[in-house]
Amino acid sequence: MTRTATTRSAWGTWIGFDSCPTLLGRLVEGFAGPWIPLEDVPVPGTSAVPASDADAAPGVTQDVTQNAARDRAGDTAGDTAGDTAGDTAGDTAGDTAGDAAGDAAPGGTGAIGCVLLAARSPADLRRAVPLRGLLPAATRVRIAVADVPSWAAQPLPVTVPGACWRHLTEMRVTRRGRGWHLDAAFTEPVPAGDVVAHVANGLFGGCAAATPVAGLEGGATADWRPGDPNVTLSPPGGPVPDRRDAPGCDLPLRQANGSVVAGPGSAGSAADGLLPPLDEAVVNPIGFRRNPAQGIAVLAARREGFVVTLGADRLVRLPANGRVTDVDIARLRDVRGIEAPCPQAAEGRVIELARVVAALSAAGIPVLAVPDPARDRALGPALAAALAAVTAEALASDLRREELSIRLRRAALRDHGAAARWRGLALAAGLPVPPDPKVSILLCTRRPEMVPFAVGQMERQRGVSAELIVGLHGFTAREAAIPRTRLPLTVIEAPATTPFGEALNRMAAVASGSCLAKVDDDDWYGPDHLADLLLARRYSGADLVGSAAEFVYLEPLDVTIRRCIGTERFVPLVAGGTMLVTRAAFEAAGGFRPLARTVDGQLLQAVEAVGGRIYRTHGLGYVLRRRSAYGHTWRQPVQSFLASYQEQWRGLVFNELMEDGARWRAEVRT
Repeated sequence: MTRTATTRSAWGTWIGFDSCPTLLGRLVEGFAGPWIPLEDVPVPGTSAVPASDADAAPGVTQDVTQNAARDRAGDTAGDTAGDTAGDTAGDTAGDTAGDAAGDAAPGGTGAIGCVLLAARSPADLRRAVPLRGLLPAATRVRIAVADVPSWAAQPLPVTVPGACWRHLTEMRVTRRGRGWHLDAAFTEPVPAGDVVAHVANGLFGGCAAATPVAGLEGGATADWRPGDPNVTLSPPGGPVPDRRDAPGCDLPLRQANGSVVAGPGSAGSAADGLLPPLDEAVVNPIGFRRNPAQGIAVLAARREGFVVTLGADRLVRLPANGRVTDVDIARLRDVRGIEAPCPQAAEGRVIELARVVAALSAAGIPVLAVPDPARDRALGPALAAALAAVTAEALASDLRREELSIRLRRAALRDHGAAARWRGLALAAGLPVPPDPKVSILLCTRRPEMVPFAVGQMERQRGVSAELIVGLHGFTAREAAIPRTRLPLTVIEAPATTPFGEALNRMAAVASGSCLAKVDDDDWYGPDHLADLLLARRYSGADLVGSAAEFVYLEPLDVTIRRCIGTERFVPLVAGGTMLVTRAAFEAAGGFRPLARTVDGQLLQAVEAVGGRIYRTHGLGYVLRRRSAYGHTWRQPVQSFLASYQEQWRGLVFNELMEDGARWRAEVRT
């Protein structure tokens, strides 16, 4: 017998299915409703759609069904995900409608028995976080993420202390096709939005509140503050409500005459010429493939949005606003590049097209695009210049393609990432902004002759606020020629009998940065090495990041090799001379162990043991110098590096991102 949802029994909302209504149609099948797009839910205090009336949103379910029918011949990529995720998701939705009848809030309090949030991707779940105030309280909360990229973790919530989780009686997390479902039951009604925020927190390793505190005018501006649970929502045209006897936000964002305006009223600074910010947590290089198996795909504009095709195959379809998610990026990982149309071929949708190009660039997917003044103005000079260097000939080489990819992702994330965008908006509004994170560089050496070289490698770092802590292990400052440097410098002396790990801990104790970066005295570092590590920490959310020791100069053999090491992924190991760890994670792990050797590996293991995450970014900004095994605390024989390598050059050779890290050059060995 089929049970029917009763009054105040169930309420459903969705986000992110604009470009694949077929998937949503299967997801909602069997759910009695009402089913409302989250971005259309009225802000509390306005005329809301009654959640207790299944017919209060006439045409919502009908529109979804009609869209699904109209679109069944379309989205191959969406159907691929939906065939597995969508069908089983429909079962969950149907169960929700039936079970919720017995879950109605007791005592006629007006709370909902069950709230179901359907998100197409983890990126859409992040967009739901700033809208959490639109979700009602409920005794059961279900979250269905229809599709996730292969690298995504299961949606386990971070259960912070509070009323929300004190009332938890049961929680199930199940894999459904390509997605995940979470079902949580509570003895008392709890804010469903809090559950959503905590699930996003667990999925991405952090949902930190950002500054300035933002005010959003309903769901239409959710793209501008993804993942932030600390926003204040206001109705369209209405005032931003106060928060605990204080103004509700530091910087409101409003819709005015089709433009986005940052600041009070219509006199604020117009953001209409700016692209909506990229959410670094989901549109980033994670999952980058060094050796893609497919060729150049084509991005084309359609009446209903954008589509990326490879020959006769449709890879992804994007909504008309140009929003790109992590699931879209995952489906494009195996293409060598994407050819973008000119704005004229995109029916004049300059901002929307630029938004797609910026997202693809941030993900490290090379884009072939002819110069266009209007589009390049929206992208900014740095990203436009990086795009101009991308050619089909350059993309034919895996190494050259990765160099271009790194330049593209740097420009896109630094100029259009959410952190950078809100920093710019705050400065334009005259608000103070917090300083950039400071990096304390830990350089410990037993070789006085290497001090000038090592200090020079750190002196060339750019785009980062840093200080240099030099540890002299077994000799004094009078015995070393420490060169002048623009970096704030602190010198620590330690006797030769002091274990290496203890010497590093003494250096860390006098460091003032929020991040600690360990470097070696004889390796080469590109000028963007530290800036790239900070960027990787931002988009990965990891507690410790590092590079791969891909490029190794074998000094006894006078040979440079490139090893096969997977990058842009979460791993347990990074190169010891490239580790950058947050101060909090370093202290939680107990610092370096007071050992003479293997201190890097011990710290990595300790960070993981206390629940920290480790991420390995690209290795094109670092070259490891290998001398005899006896000259290193890591005593790996030189010959072992020849057991597995991808490329080999005679002499000391640098890729373009090193920007002449040393004065030597050599010919490629054939």
